[in-house]
Formats: sequence, C-alpha cells, structure tokens
Amino acid sequence: MGGEKEQWFGPGETARRVGVTTKALRVYEREGLVVPHRAESRWRLYGPAQIARLHQIIVLRDLGLSLKSIKKLVGDHSRLREILRLQRETLESQEHKIRCAITLIERAQRQLDEGRDLSLDDLERLTKETVMQQSTDNKKFAARFEALIAEQDLTGQASRTFDGIKKEYSADAHKAALTAMMAEASQLKEAGDVNSEAAKEFVRRMRSRTADIRRSTPQAEQEIIRNAYSKAVAEAQARSEPLSFDPAVLEFFRQVAQGMKERGELD
Repeated sequence: MGGEKEQWFGPGETARRVGVTTKALRVYEREGLVVPHRAESRWRLYGPAQIARLHQIIVLRDLGLSLKSIKKLVGDHSRLREILRLQRETLESQEHKIRCAITLIERAQRQLDEGRDLSLDDLERLTKETVMQQSTDNKKFAARFEALIAEQDLTGQASRTFDGIKKEYSADAHKAALTAMMAEASQLKEAGDVNSEAAKEFVRRMRSRTADIRRSTPQAEQEIIRNAYSKAVAEAQARSEPLSFDPAVLEFFRQVAQGMKERGELD
C-alpha cells in the first residue's frame, strides 16, 4: 500500500480530516470521483492519492461546480496546481472582505457606545458589507469562471490563453481604462438604442483593443471562454448572487455588434 511513510485512514477518520461527512465520501465513491483502497478485510482505506483527490473535489464544489463537472476535472495532476491557485485567490479575497467587515462592525460599535445612533446609510452599508453569505466578489466569480474554462478545456490551451489575457490586462493603466469604458458602456446601455452611432463606435473601439487577442486565439478557444463566462454568470444569477458588473450591459453590446454584422458594418 505504498512506502513506509504513507498513512492510510478509514472513512470516518478521512471524513474528519478533510471536513466532510462519511455520506459525502460514499457519494463521491459512487460517482467515481474517488476510489478508496480495499484492504484484505474489504475495509475502505484512504491514502495520500485519495486525500489529494478529495481536496480537489471539495475545492471545486465550493466554487459552485456540479459533481458531473468535477468528474471531468479531477485526476489530472497538472490541474492540482491550478485548483490550488484558484482556492488561494478565493480565500485571499475573502480574508480581505472579512477584515473590512470587522472594521465596519467595530466602528459601528464605537458609535453606539458613544451614544450615537446609526443612520440608515450606516445600516445599509453594514448589511451589504458584512453579510458574507449573500455576497460574491470579483475574485470568487473569476475563480468559478476559470474553473469552468478548465472543465471544457481538454488540452489546457484555453486556460493558458486566458491566463495570458489576465496578465496583459492586469496593469493599473488597463484597469483604469476598463473601469472608464464600463462606465461609458452603462450609460449607452441606459440610453437603450442598439443602433446609435455612439454605441456602434464603442463596439469598434472595444474590438480594436482586443484585436490582437482575437487574432492570436483560435476560434475554438474563444468559444470555450465565452461559454464558460455565460455559464458562470448564469450560475451566479441563479443563486441571486450580486455581481460587480451588469450582465445586461454586455448583452446590450452583443446585440449592437450582431446588428452591425448583419448590416455589414463589422467584420
């Protein structure tokens, strides 16, 4: 059963160590997600390989993936590093949000201790910033988005392409420009005219900014990334999770671009 340093555990101890129930272990076994070792006594035993697999399953479940989707991802050792990165980024983001929430609560407590009531604005902010189970931040959405790319990406190339895009657009100048463009996009969407010259000019500018990416990325990879994005948004909306952007804005400009293509105004 492996080298002298390997440790093996029964279902109860394994469940306790990884933080799941024994019933969950049986479900994962039934679905073929993890295969325990069978001792001569027929007892199910879990060693390093099985526990590493369980870690991947638990992380991906936390990111919102179904068991069917997870089955497509786990087991590939080259994916473990990527899954750990997604988990780290999600936890780091949650850590920052928790610190901010604690600061707001402490401030509110001091205000009450000083005999000053909390205003409606104070209470609204406390609700939005401290009710953790009702929030979805950028990094958690991005982690789910990337996990869904990996689910469809049999070769890993689409994931590598997306990593390259993220690095290219992570500079502060790019972030500031993107923020400004999203604000402009929201205003154009509110106007509601998919045939306006302003909306069409915005589409041309966006396509110009992404021309290099589109030229260097095969169509199949672009399709994987688009599908993963759509699914990540749909999952978040199905859970009534707030998003940091308005999907309706992107849908508006999809319609603008579609109309331009139909009229021959866009390649």
